[in-house]
Amino acid sequence: MNICGIMVHLHPESFEEVKQRLLQIPGVEIHGISEEGRTVVTLEEEDEERMAESMFAIQRVEGVLSASMIYHHREEDEELA
Repeated sequence: MNICGIMVHLHPESFEEVKQRLLQIPGVEIHGISEEGRTVVTLEEEDEERMAESMFAIQRVEGVLSASMIYHHREEDEELA
């Protein structure tokens, strides 16, 4: 399991629309949005290649101004049991 923390800066006039677009990406959870449009997103994926694809998908969402990975953690399945 891969878990990433991503700082995402959203366009200030479309928070709710952008939030809904982000939530359509599998593994995405949103943890609050500041008045300036900064939000922390977590992304969970089993496969590292799909993790990278999802990260690129977040960066391409209409209304996302920037997205930067700030944390990455990988656990083997045995560690989660």
